[in-house]
Amino acid sequence: MKPLRRPIVGVLLFLIGCGPSTDQDISVSKEQVPATSSTRPAEDALTFEQAQARKARMGKIHYSLFFDLASSREMFTGRASIDFDLSSADAPLNIDFSGGELDRVVVNGEQIDAVYSGFFITLPAENLRVGGNELLVEYRHPYSKDGTGLHQFTDPEDDLTYLYTYLWPYYANRLFPAFDQPNLKATFELEVAAPGGWTVVSTAGGVVSETSDSVSTWIFATTPKMSTYIFSLHAGPYRVWEQMAGDVPIRLFARQSLAQYVVVDEWFEITRGGLEFFAEYFDIVYPFGKYDQLIVPDFNIGAMENIAAVTFAERRFVQRQPSTRFDREIRANVILHEMAHMWFGDLVTKDWWNGLWLNESFATLMAQIAMVESTEFKDAWHPFFIYNKQSAYYKDSRVTTHPIEVPVNSTADFFMVFDDITYDKGSSVLKQLAHFVGYENHRIAVSNYLKEHAYGNTLLQDFIDAQSASAGRDLDPWAQQWLYQAGFNELEARFECEGDKITSLNILQTAPADYPQLRQQRVAVAGYFLDEGQLNVGDIYDVEVKGEITAVDEAIGAACPTFVFPNHDDWGYVQVVLDEQAISAIRGRVQHLENPLARSMMIDSLSNMAKSGRMSIPDYVLLALDELETETNIRVVAQLTGSISGAIDLLYRLRPESEAALAQVLSSLEDKVWSLATTETDTDRARLWFNLLLNSTASAVAQDRLASLLDESVTLPAVPMSEDLRWQVVITLSALGAPGVEKMIHAESERDPSDKGRKSGISADAALPQADTKESWLAELTNPDSELGLAKQRAAIATLFPSNQTELQAAQLQRILASLPELADRDPYFMSSYVGNLLTPICTEESVSAMATALETGGLNSTTELFLREALQADAECLELRRGLGQTTD
Repeated sequence: MKPLRRPIVGVLLFLIGCGPSTDQDISVSKEQVPATSSTRPAEDALTFEQAQARKARMGKIHYSLFFDLASSREMFTGRASIDFDLSSADAPLNIDFSGGELDRVVVNGEQIDAVYSGFFITLPAENLRVGGNELLVEYRHPYSKDGTGLHQFTDPEDDLTYLYTYLWPYYANRLFPAFDQPNLKATFELEVAAPGGWTVVSTAGGVVSETSDSVSTWIFATTPKMSTYIFSLHAGPYRVWEQMAGDVPIRLFARQSLAQYVVVDEWFEITRGGLEFFAEYFDIVYPFGKYDQLIVPDFNIGAMENIAAVTFAERRFVQRQPSTRFDREIRANVILHEMAHMWFGDLVTKDWWNGLWLNESFATLMAQIAMVESTEFKDAWHPFFIYNKQSAYYKDSRVTTHPIEVPVNSTADFFMVFDDITYDKGSSVLKQLAHFVGYENHRIAVSNYLKEHAYGNTLLQDFIDAQSASAGRDLDPWAQQWLYQAGFNELEARFECEGDKITSLNILQTAPADYPQLRQQRVAVAGYFLDEGQLNVGDIYDVEVKGEITAVDEAIGAACPTFVFPNHDDWGYVQVVLDEQAISAIRGRVQHLENPLARSMMIDSLSNMAKSGRMSIPDYVLLALDELETETNIRVVAQLTGSISGAIDLLYRLRPESEAALAQVLSSLEDKVWSLATTETDTDRARLWFNLLLNSTASAVAQDRLASLLDESVTLPAVPMSEDLRWQVVITLSALGAPGVEKMIHAESERDPSDKGRKSGISADAALPQADTKESWLAELTNPDSELGLAKQRAAIATLFPSNQTELQAAQLQRILASLPELADRDPYFMSSYVGNLLTPICTEESVSAMATALETGGLNSTTELFLREALQADAECLELRRGLGQTTD
């Protein structure tokens, strides 16, 4: 699973009172179940205690499922025949099922008046028995419009309808009645009635058994034991490509109207290489027969590891212009991430959702290893430092940070750990673990762990025990330091010299007061030398850091360096403290370092100084521009251009105190970047200049130049202006309020009637710097009866308040904050976008006070409160920067 943004769980219940006629006697009552100590509250959630109690009673489970996808465009009908064993039958049993309508419930041959809360069905104790039980549920359920359960999408270009499922973490029960928890693994049989001409895809292979009256019946083989959340059902007139990866049949699916843009050969090349690599690395052949991958619209996250039928978000992995190296790399990374889950996560699955971090961290780590070993991206650890590590450090510095391993009390709390601690810190720590125990020991431990627990569920201790056995050392202390304590440490190197030789070198480790844990880890400690104005790396020492002070005795007698960097090559999860001598040596000399990763690490140190106010932002931008003049590594170029864009964003938010600095930065950028964009012939670099051009356009002259790309009076030699890139230009001009931009939006909408064009048109309209536009969109977004759909709502939210519109944002802040309690039951993906994008820093006393008051007032669910706490912290930090600028100006 790969997130786009880390979402949180919520409730969206569909209750349909009409449907196809039935000649069955409906013997079902629907009533609210009271929340008492002996009954389960009527809510769209499952607690850990409820799950464990149910698990304790249940044995073997088998689902035989039937879905009718052909009879109605509004809803599907289903039949679930479920066989399960019970060790006790002295209490009712709940089976999860959210948002549907029941037609018939039969327990052990007897039709019952089932009590249905709208979220689960209660099976009476008197109808249950010890040993084998049989349950039959016939039901109806509306198709989803929010990306969960069975989602329906109709393509506006050709009116073709596509279906796909997204069942993680607790949405399988929106598809069929299920014991919807990861540690109740079951086998599945499936039969589907679908319109003729459709392809139906699920976990196991399927064939058409018969076709009549334009309806095809598909029959699927029985699956191995698996968790409910990684079952899947996808159907529609998809374009299908087929190849083989050794003995494994592989297929790729996409919408017909998007098929021309899918890079099929590249996708299959990565897939073949990945399947071969993982089978060898884990010493386990691919366990699920066939391997399908579907590129789907409106997908809530980046991708999902459904067994043998993985889904990917269109907007992230299909471009309507030639792919850059970065596009290819992201695509390869996510393909390999999801593929790693087939072994680690699907074959062996966490017992409960506290194990999410190990599942996702491991897949993130394995994707990086597979990138290096099986693709063109041999330097994949470089972007891991630039993006994954920095995301982890940032999240770990938030007031909402938490240990990697934490309890998850309920599926309603699950999304509070679906974050950069779980993905990026976790994978950083697992990388350190592999280095700590030795890479081959780590690999053998993983292989043994998977073999021992295949088709089962595990706890964290199972993984730690496997690593301890392979490494021949007790790793429980390591786990306590790294997995059960929040925060990160800082390392500082201090050394003394006599003459030109080191007499002592110590690594000092510190921890923040709130999280005082000191950790044990292996790092590379490198001396840097300034020789005739050139900065070079000298001796490198492999050091196991322990406690407050670690002496590096092997350095005694070595040449005295200019400074020492105690995390060379990024082995450790740690921030480095550099003194003024080191900073002075780095300034203006980053380009001297031969290793691109070393250059990135030094640039990151300087960028952090600018973000924290220890270096002026214009000084940093000028320094970055100087470095760009000579930088040859595309990753470092991307890092520099991205940091410049971030500096511009921050300066917009700090106005009016930053007006002079912003003017200085923009004046140094506009002409230069335009020149680079219009002359660059390398595709990858040209796209980076194009992105920076969008972010640095401000003046009327610059806006006119940008608009010339739309009328094609100017062309960029290495950047074909696809519909996607044209929309980026239009959205940028809209946010700036460029003359005639509303006509541009209309013209582009006429030119591009695709689904992506419609969403881009929404983004462009929302970005207009007009108070009435903001008010109108906020009214639409908070309207509980809005028919816009989640994907289009997110398109509007993403651009409603760009960084140059903080005054308009401030004017609506009280309205946004007041809406948060009212939106408590909104879809979690909506809320993650709503809070994350509408409460970006305004950086004023008033905004900080307003957010603090909203927190004190309360009335928020736990996940919305989490987002608001983070927004308040970011706003307060930005206000401190503003105050610093004001003092400098004074």
